Parts: sequence; structure tokens; C-alpha cells
Amino acid sequence: MLHAAARHCILAVEAANASTPDRALAKAVERLSDLYTTRRGSLPTEQADASYLTAKREYFLASDAPKVAIALSECAAASAAFAHLPTLATVRVTDLGAGVGATSVGFIGWLAGERARRAITTPVRIELHAVELGEPAARAYEESVKAAASTVAGVTLAIMIEARDFRKLTPPPCDLTLCQTALNELLLGAEHERATVELVSIWSRAAPTLVIEPALKTTTRALMALRDALVQLGGAHIVAPCLHQLPCPMRAREGDWCHEARRIEPTPRVAAIDKIVGRRDERALFSFLATAPGAAPARATNLVELRLVTDTLGSRGKTERLVCRADGQLRMMRLLDRETTDENRMFVDAERGDVVTVDPLPANDRIAPTADVQRGAEYIGAETP
Repeated sequence: MLHAAARHCILAVEAANASTPDRALAKAVERLSDLYTTRRGSLPTEQADASYLTAKREYFLASDAPKVAIALSECAAASAAFAHLPTLATVRVTDLGAGVGATSVGFIGWLAGERARRAITTPVRIELHAVELGEPAARAYEESVKAAASTVAGVTLAIMIEARDFRKLTPPPCDLTLCQTALNELLLGAEHERATVELVSIWSRAAPTLVIEPALKTTTRALMALRDALVQLGGAHIVAPCLHQLPCPMRAREGDWCHEARRIEPTPRVAAIDKIVGRRDERALFSFLATAPGAAPARATNLVELRLVTDTLGSRGKTERLVCRADGQLRMMRLLDRETTDENRMFVDAERGDVVTVDPLPANDRIAPTADVQRGAEYIGAETP
């Protein structure tokens, strides 16, 4: 769930960007969605179209920014490398493939929410280094992040926009590297996949890094492969969504891909456009990978933590959920309706993406009526930033 301060920030940007009639915007949104889902081969030549820029600025920014805030919240709950960012007097952020500003707006919103949640009132300087080839998108980026920052008390904003291919950039020293829906737009093939691994490895070794991709099978499985390659290379560790540094167990089955479906309240403009185009799923759909430099820290609990990677499955007489365990196992766990108690109900009630513990952990994956199901520890990382 988004903090009210984060939502306020995104709403301000949505209001500042609104200029196109709803039905015209809905048409542009449908065209751009089609380009990304069924005509991906045309991305390099078509995505600079003016109507696509309108769709990105007036619709997709407000629907994509929350994904960044949601992912960063999970990272901060898992790693001190992310958790300490709101406490800094100056936060240096590199936004690669920055587009119209959704990623940086999401970061500003998350920072505002975290500072409010922790009652941090000291001034903060946000230094944004945005790398974006397209000049129209870069102009929209600057307008959007300024609108976002204007809602946060005590913020001083410094913006540097670099018009270049981020693959050719030597990342400057920073506190956080962000890259949203940009890796999937790179060229395909084994050579480019190797180059992408080398590129992201450089980012990951240098600073905490968050990569977000569309929740499509092809893009997500590519991200899962990237994750395994980074683990093999070393020099950085996985912060989220994984609870372990072992090979991704979902890669074993071609039909599986690890993606998020988080419930959020859409902004008014997004809700209006969704109604026109007939989109009924209000969840934020995305896949992500977060890393931090160095080796993975020791875990803060002796219990085997489980990440709920599906919603509750509609099984008669029981609740079933696929879980990815901290010991690297992917298991289908179940809780019979007649054996549901106050102590184990968290298995049913927890949201997709939540981390829980089951004590005792059943060998046969059937949760006992006497089992204690709890949310995982708030901070499971113990590394020093």
C-alpha cells in the first residue's frame, strides 16, 4: 500500500500533466499497450511517436510511479542499504532510461512517504541524474519531477539530464541506481544478453540498484535469467524479491515467471482511462530485481521465511499458495479450511508478495491447525551501507 505522502506526490504530477481529453488519451494508451505487448519488434522505430509520449506522460507515469514506491518499500524492509536512504542529507539517484519521469517520481514519492512514516523532518537534497536519449521525453521528465518535489517539504532538487544511450555511460558515484522498463527495449540475442549482464553487474557492484520490468512472461523470465547471472558473477547480492542467493527455482518450468500483482488505488485519471479502455484489474503489475553491493548478510531469523508468490488459489476446501522459500525451494503449500485458526490465518490473509514464517514448517507442505504463521521480520538485512 502506498503511503499517503507518496500518493499525494503522484497525484500532483498527474494534475500537472493533464491536458489531453480522456477519449483521445485512451486511444493513445491502447495503441502504446498494443506496441509493448503484441508488436514489441516495432519498439525501436515507433515508440518516439508523439501520441505515445502523451500516453506515457499523462497515463503511464501515474500508473508506473507506484511500482517504484512499492518495490523500494520492500527493499527497505529487507536491506539496510535501501533503508538508510531516507536518512541522508543528500541522496544521489541515477535514473537510467528515465523516460518521462515515472521512475524518479516514484522514488520521490517513496522518499516522502518513508520520511513521513519515520517522522524525519530534516532538509534533504535530491540529486537526480537522468539518462534519456529522447529530447521530448527529457523535457517531460524535468517538468514531472519538479511537480513531484514541490509537494515534499524540505526538499531541494538538483536535476542533470544527459541525452545519451545509458549502455555507454560510466555510472557516476550515487546512492541508488534505478532502471524501469528499459532493459527489455534493448536488442535481443545471446550477445546482447551477455552485454546486459555485464552492464547491470557494474551498476550492482557500485550502488543499491532497482530494475523494474513489465510483468510479461518473456520480459520477466529474462529478468530471472539476469538475476541468476548476477549471483554467479558475485560482487553484489540479491535484496528482493528473492529471500536467497540460490538459483531461481521458477526458471525450471518454462511456463512460470515471478511477477508482482499489488493492490493499489488508481489515481482519478488512471481510473477514468481504465474505464474507457475496459481495464478492470486495478493491481500494479510488474516484475523487479533489487541488488546491493557485497555479499548477502546473515538472515535475522532462524525460521525459514516464505515469500507468497501467488494470490490464494481457488481450491475447494482449502487455501493453496505457491511460496518461494528462503532455502531456495518453490513449494505449493496448503491450509485446509477446517484447520484454519487465528494462529495460522495469516497464510490466507497475507497479500501476494508478503513474507511470512510458518512454525513448525511442515515437511508435507500442509499447514497444521496448531502452526503459527507470522509476517517476516521487518528488517531482515543486517549489512552496513
